[in-house]
Amino acid sequence: MRFSKPIAASLLMSGLVLGAGLAVVAADAFHDRHMTMEGIGDAMKPLAAIAKKEAPFDGAVVKANATTIADNLKKAATLFPAGSGGGESRAKPEIWTDTAGFDKALKDAHAAAVALQAVKDEAAYGAAFRALGSSCKSCHDKYRLPAQ
Repeated sequence: MRFSKPIAASLLMSGLVLGAGLAVVAADAFHDRHMTMEGIGDAMKPLAAIAKKEAPFDGAVVKANATTIADNLKKAATLFPAGSGGGESRAKPEIWTDTAGFDKALKDAHAAAVALQAVKDEAAYGAAFRALGSSCKSCHDKYRLPAQ
């Protein structure tokens, strides 16, 4: 099939625009998920301090930080579109080849964060915090590359 020069140029430009658009989507997804995961990490710090007895138990602190984590995990479920891996990302390819497993890991972590939101006393805190930490670790072990 032969195309006239104007049509061929138009097809080429469309391809370039589409390619650039996909690159922007991947870059935006990388940035958004990086910031979302950083937010989770920041919210884990005061919770870890409570777990280590470096800070007193405070139900309001637990609820606020567990809410941040739950909200960010819910958002994270939308931030791994096909083709958004690679580059400086620590996301393993398994995120896209085992989508069902990754989605389940995010849902499990989200459920653990929601359960932690409901903790009102120190006696229930340790188990709920460990459940969240375990779900995060499980996901990181399977779907995140180690820091270099």
